[in-house]
Parts: sequence; structure tokens; C-alpha cells
Amino acid sequence: MIDLIKSNVVFNEEDHTYFLGDKELFGITGMIGRQLFPGKYGKIPKHILEKAAAKGRFIHSQCQFVDETGLCTDCIEASNYLKERTSAGYVPLANEYLVSDNEYFATQIDNVWLKVDKIALCDIKTTYSLDKEYLSWQLSICAYLFELQNPLLKVDQLFGIWLRDEKSEVVVIERKPDSEVIRLLESEKRGQQFVASALVPANDNQIIAVQNLNSIIEVEEAIEALEKVRDGYRADLKKIMKEKGIKSCEVGRLKVSYTVASKQKKFDSKKFQADHPDLYSKYLTITNKSDSIQIKLKSDE
Repeated sequence: MIDLIKSNVVFNEEDHTYFLGDKELFGITGMIGRQLFPGKYGKIPKHILEKAAAKGRFIHSQCQFVDETGLCTDCIEASNYLKERTSAGYVPLANEYLVSDNEYFATQIDNVWLKVDKIALCDIKTTYSLDKEYLSWQLSICAYLFELQNPLLKVDQLFGIWLRDEKSEVVVIERKPDSEVIRLLESEKRGQQFVASALVPANDNQIIAVQNLNSIIEVEEAIEALEKVRDGYRADLKKIMKEKGIKSCEVGRLKVSYTVASKQKKFDSKKFQADHPDLYSKYLTITNKSDSIQIKLKSDE
């Protein structure tokens, strides 16, 4: 079994701080946000972020329990994690493995996997979808610090482990060049804004900033989650008003009106156009329409 070098950095889980003796080091999450993905979660309500974070911490702990004991739990995500790891042919080498440059930065790696003599670093995500570009930077920094701390070892693979309710997947993540990682870390140390080396896009779609698109995804996820909560409350409220014969009610800024089921007439413009094309065109008017975009989250399928 490979022995990993243990860092002297101490992590305080309560306030999420790293200390090497009396010196406080900096985690990489905030740095990635400032340098590469500013405002990524800025527009998402705090209570949604806190709820997602709490769920993520629970799933992480259950996955760690599975790795350390080999036992299954009632957590479906942890069971799927075990299935994905064993299917990939890896055994757990470490969980929440702390790495550092012993000067400025420190972070914990969710999972270190081993297959024969091949080492993989993994990060567990429970979001609606995997932000591969974010993971690429995150895990590339982890790999750089890992090899700095373990000079005789080489990271073979980076994986994003996606666990979302009953769905799960292990995704290979591209590693950024160490030269880019070093430039990023040095920019943060100097208080300068990092600018990634220009890359030729594989297609025109990649010209759009990836972080902007991923920020939209996060916002759309939040809206989707809130709509589900709202629809549940609306259904409960409609049922109560129907059963009790309440036509309307007001509470604070909220005014609710109940409308009984009924039939309504609707003009079938498509059928009218097909049956009377000349008459249809006679009543058409032309108006200006502003340019727009359509945004839709693809299903997990």
C-alpha cells in the first residue's frame, strides 16, 4: 500500500481555516471564486446555498463512512458512490486528504483512489450538473499540491464524482498544466488578477465564457428548486380553499383568489389559418420583436 505524506497543516472544520503553526494559510475555494469564477453563486439566495451545502456535507460524510468501513448505508448517494468506485476498479487510499505548499495555500481532497499503482484524485459534487471547467481548475490545483507534498508520487487521473439522488456518474476531468496552476497561485499571492493563457476554442460555442454559462445554470437550478417548493404550497392552499369554500384571502402582501373549474372557449388560430388562409392573412399585422435568447436546462437523461 502506498503511504501518503501527512501535512503539518491543521484544518479547523468549525470555521474552515487552515493553520501551519501560528500562520494561517488560505483555502483554494475562495481563490478560485475570486480569480476565475467571480459571482458564481452571488445571485443565489443564501438559504438555498446553505441547504445545498448541508446536504453536500452529509453525503460526503456518508461516502467517507463507506470507504472507511466497507459497509453500506441508507444514503442512496453513498451506495452509488461505492458502486461507481468499485466499478472503476479503485480502492480508497484517503478521504479528506489535506495538501499544502506549506507557505500560502492548503486544501482537502475529497477522495484519493488507488488502482494497482495508479493514483486518482476525486471531488464529489451533488449539484444539478457537473461544472467541468470549475472542477478542472480545482482538481488541477489539488494535483499540483499533492505531487508537491508527495514528490515520489504522480497523479494519474482526475475524477468528478457526480451524486444526485438516484443518479451517479464518474467523469474524467482534464488536468490544467502545472505552469498555469503556478501562474494562478502566484497571481493570488501578489494580489493580481489572473488571466488564463488564450486557448483556441474547439467550436464557436466555447467562445462564450464558461463561467458565465455555469452561473446561469446555478441560477436556473435555484429557480427550478423554488418553483417546486412554490407549486407544493399552491397545491396545498388550493385544496384547503376548495374544501372550505374560501373564495379569497389576504395575508400581508399576499392575496389569493380561488377560481372553480370551468370550461372556456379558445380560438384555434392554426385551424383557421389552414381553412381560410386568405382571410387569415388579411388580418395579420407586423410588429417589431426584440432579440432574445431561450434558456432551458436539459434533463438528467
